Amino acid sequence: MVALITLIISGLLQGTPPDSLSLQQGYELASKNYPVAANIELQRKITDLNVKVANAGYYPNLEIGGKASYQSEVTDFALPGGGGPPAVSKDQYEASLSVVQNIYDGGAVDIRKELERARGQQEVHTSQLELHQVRKQVDQVYFGILLSQQQSRVNDLLIDNLRERLATVRSRVKNGVLLPSQQNILQAELIKAQQDSSELESTIRAGYDVLSEITGVEIPRTTTLSLPEVDIDMQHLQPQRPEYDLFESRRNAIESQIALAKTRKLPAISAFGTTAYGRPGFNFLEDDFHGYYILGLRLKWNIKDLWSANREMQALEIQQQKITHSEQAFTTQMKASLDRIRERITAIRENLERDNRIIELREQVVKESASQLENGVITATEYVTELNRANTARLSLFINRVRLAEAQAAYATTLGVPFQQNQ
Repeated sequence: MVALITLIISGLLQGTPPDSLSLQQGYELASKNYPVAANIELQRKITDLNVKVANAGYYPNLEIGGKASYQSEVTDFALPGGGGPPAVSKDQYEASLSVVQNIYDGGAVDIRKELERARGQQEVHTSQLELHQVRKQVDQVYFGILLSQQQSRVNDLLIDNLRERLATVRSRVKNGVLLPSQQNILQAELIKAQQDSSELESTIRAGYDVLSEITGVEIPRTTTLSLPEVDIDMQHLQPQRPEYDLFESRRNAIESQIALAKTRKLPAISAFGTTAYGRPGFNFLEDDFHGYYILGLRLKWNIKDLWSANREMQALEIQQQKITHSEQAFTTQMKASLDRIRERITAIRENLERDNRIIELREQVVKESASQLENGVITATEYVTELNRANTARLSLFINRVRLAEAQAAYATTLGVPFQQNQ
């Protein structure tokens, strides 16, 4: 079965119009072809690049420098009676190469890498959240089409019934058994039913057009949309909404920021070295061009950062509390939505049981009314009234079947779990 679905989806992605489409396939197509889906892979590439940039903190920092200057005066060591060291040149030159290698920074480089990963996950989960909203749109359009199709089928039954009864009434009118007005009433009802049929067909075509836009695949009007038949386990399913992943990635990012702020409270140690060529060098009395260098260790500890880092950490911890409160509010809203959907599912199931009984009774009434109409006992208006009531009962049954599947799909969508359809 999995292989079959894979082949169907593969055909869809290659542009072959599908013969049938399930709700789950609609989800998969939308999540693959909707423009936001491409952002997920792009963001992963961006994150990889940002991590590599942060990793460069392990590498030594190389700096090439050069300078040339002329000064109006220099230190003069000439003795009063003459002699002494030669004067230093007023024009001075230097070309240098400096290297600084980080030795200890409190783990700041690794923390920056984790921070970039957490920020990247935030962007990915934001895109996934947008795709989840698209899933809701698929639900609305998919079940909207199914409802219109069910209405169209019931309306077609009404048209067939009216045509059959109209043929019988015409014969009775021709034979003088019934008045022409009875034929006109049925004819008017038939025209109205045909008008309803045209409107329903237009609604269905528009639904297929919208579904094609959302899924990114051309879905022709001839494609069969299967009515999902599922039994949702409303007691044991756990939520898998992308919002929870987004909350978690935000927390991870803040934890990395807190850890990074802690590193500012620690001293930084680095090794450095500079080699240069020019004049004068470190020995300013040596006034010829020559090479020279310096090596050493450097310790840097900004005392002011101790205070600012503590304040930054406090602000970040408050931000974490806000995220927790937002998550709790989201969970409360989601549970309220699930409660409403459960109540709707229970009510629909009860209505389905009543619909079947009502249809049985209405069909018996219509059968009796048809015989009475042919014998002139009741008018065409009375017959049409009973016929409409029977068709309304059938329509109610079909609509409730669609609404039950729609409510179950809404429950799965609200939880964020895959929608497993019985095949």
